[in-house]
Amino acid sequence: MDEVITTVNQSLDDATHVFGDAVKTVSWPALLTRIAVAALIVAAGIVILWLLRKVLNRIFKRKCDDGQSESQRKTLHTLLSSLLSFSVYFAMICMALSALGVNVESLLAVAGVGGVAVGFGCQTLVKDFVSGLFLWLEGHLKVGDVVTVGGLTGTVERMSLRTTTLRATNGNLYTIPNGDIRTVVNMTRDFRFALVDVTVAHNQNYQAAITALQQAMAVLDEQEKDLEEVPKVVGITACDRFAATIRIECKCDVEVCWDVERKIRQAALECLKKEGFAL
Repeated sequence: MDEVITTVNQSLDDATHVFGDAVKTVSWPALLTRIAVAALIVAAGIVILWLLRKVLNRIFKRKCDDGQSESQRKTLHTLLSSLLSFSVYFAMICMALSALGVNVESLLAVAGVGGVAVGFGCQTLVKDFVSGLFLWLEGHLKVGDVVTVGGLTGTVERMSLRTTTLRATNGNLYTIPNGDIRTVVNMTRDFRFALVDVTVAHNQNYQAAITALQQAMAVLDEQEKDLEEVPKVVGITACDRFAATIRIECKCDVEVCWDVERKIRQAALECLKKEGFAL
């Protein structure tokens, strides 16, 4: 037992001497200088990034009369901001490592050799970037659009090369990798149809209900300026064992579609109730 303790103590003494010799051989002024230079590079990089973002924001703050061009401008702004941040951070890290004495060229060479192996693990990341680029180039999505992507519906708040962020009507925030976007349902292009379904119980005069609704829609068209045309009562589009469904549709601007639907629904329900139809 005593021999083991002696061996351990000797090993600790040897390690202490080696560490002490290494500390003595370090040129502390040179090391502190390198650390200071690296810190200055990081600070300068942060300031440069801040200035570049300010310039970018100023460029994209110019207003445009065309709403579609404005949404395209916002989308391009978020994409360029993401790309700018990545580029500045990458350059800043490389310069800081070089100032600390790290051979950055060797690291990049090793990264290049190992890139093939790493690439297999980054296929999803690359897929997200490429998909995001094509989503922007082809104009399928823009900031401000109301879309359904992967079963999730919301307003596009932000687009980057890797992800798309949606804000739902209840406030939920969805972040979707661009590589997972297969089908896009865009509800904010050119125009929409406000669709309202009302039900009328069986054993009633359906034609009388349709006629009453047509008259109510004509009155609504005279009262509301948001309507581009008189809402059309399509007729019975579905039925079950309890009631028949009568559909009303109206072509309108994208921005007022949901408001138009609420007004049509209210007018239709008030009309049927006034005429004595059971719903």
